[in-house]
Amino acid sequence: MTEPTETTPASAAQIAAMKALRAALLAQHKVLIDYDRQQYEAVFGAVPTGRFVQLFTEDPWFRWLDPLSRLIVALDEWLEQEPPQADAGIALADEAAKLFRQSDEEFGERYLLALQKAPEAVLGQSQVVAALRAVPQSPPPAEA
Repeated sequence: MTEPTETTPASAAQIAAMKALRAALLAQHKVLIDYDRQQYEAVFGAVPTGRFVQLFTEDPWFRWLDPLSRLIVALDEWLEQEPPQADAGIALADEAAKLFRQSDEEFGERYLLALQKAPEAVLGQSQVVAALRAVPQSPPPAEA
């Protein structure tokens, strides 16, 4: 039997920083969806909004955005907890930092392309980076 681990509720400052991170991620997500829709429509022609929603959830073209979509959902779930737990928030911030370091190969490649072609994505990236600087994260591993 494992011992229960002690959990610490998130501080008001951590919750506020995580809300700011969520807002930055959500804004960047929208920019990336708009950018990717333009790329898709350049290849396949205009798509009505209702059809696009279906394409976004089903077409492999848009799968690269799944890690970001899942991260935003996880942040929403964390914020809905009563109370949010500090360690879980740190884990989510770590996940966000890792994602935007292009460590996910498919996300990283497509994200870099979006940064090169969509000026609003560059602005969004700076907002995500600023939000990440404000949230508590795990310390970097010690070098051997």
